[in-house]
Amino acid sequence: MTQDLIGKTAIITGSARGIGAAIAIHLGQRGANVLVNYVSDRSKEAADQVASTLSQAGAKSFVIQADISKSMDREAMVQNALELSGPKKKIDILVHNAAVWDKCDLADLTDELYDRFDDTNVKGVTFLTKAVLPHIARNGRIVLMSSILARQGISSTSLYSASKASLEASPRVWAAELGQKYGVTVNCVNPGPVATDMWFSLDTEYLDAMQPTIDATPAAARIGEVDDIAPIVGFLCSEQSRWVTGNVISANGGLLLH
Repeated sequence: MTQDLIGKTAIITGSARGIGAAIAIHLGQRGANVLVNYVSDRSKEAADQVASTLSQAGAKSFVIQADISKSMDREAMVQNALELSGPKKKIDILVHNAAVWDKCDLADLTDELYDRFDDTNVKGVTFLTKAVLPHIARNGRIVLMSSILARQGISSTSLYSASKASLEASPRVWAAELGQKYGVTVNCVNPGPVATDMWFSLDTEYLDAMQPTIDATPAAARIGEVDDIAPIVGFLCSEQSRWVTGNVISANGGLLLH
C-alpha cells in the first residue's frame, strides 16, 4: 500500500470496531500515526487489537478510552494525539466516526435520550473539531461519517437519522469557514448498507425487505463491507483530495435509496 501518510497524525473516533477500525488500520497501513478511540470497557480488547494490527504494519498508535460528549475527554484526545505526533505537535487528520445508535419511536422519546444523541453525534463532533483547530496542520483533513439513515426514512430512528443529516450540512459550512484560514478540507462520507453490528441490529423485517434492493446494487449484488469504505476515507485524507471539500460522498455501490 502507498505510504503517502508517513508523518501524519490522525484521530479516528469510535475506532475499535466496524468502519472506524477499518479506517484506522487503512490510514496506519499508509503510514499515519493513529489515535485509536473507544468508549465502553467492553471495547477495550477490540481497540487493543486494532493497535496491535497497526504496530504490525509499522505504524505508531495510542489507544484512549474517551467519550466525545465530554469536554475533558475531548481535550485528552487532542493532547494525546499531539504527543503521538512527536516534535511537530500537529494533528493532520480528524475522522468523526463515533456515534450513539439506538431505536426509539417518536412517541417514546425523552429529553434525556435526545440529549444523549445530540451530545455525541452533533455536539461532540462540533466541539472536538473546535478543540483540534488550534493544532491542525496546514493541508489537514476533516472527515465526518454520515449514514444512509440520514436519507432513508426508517421508523424508530428519528434521532439518529436527524443527527446524521446534520453532519451532512456541516462540511459545507466548515469548508467555507475553515478552508483558507486553516488550510484544511472538510468532507463527509455517507455509506450505504455495510455489514456492521449496527446494520444487523435492524429489524429482520426491514433487512428482508431491503434484500431485493441490495441484490440490485449496480456495483455488486451484496451489502457493503468496511473495506469498501475505508479507502474512500483514505482518499479524502490524502494529498490527492486537495480539491475536494464541502462535499458528501455517497459510498453505496450505486444503490438507489428512496
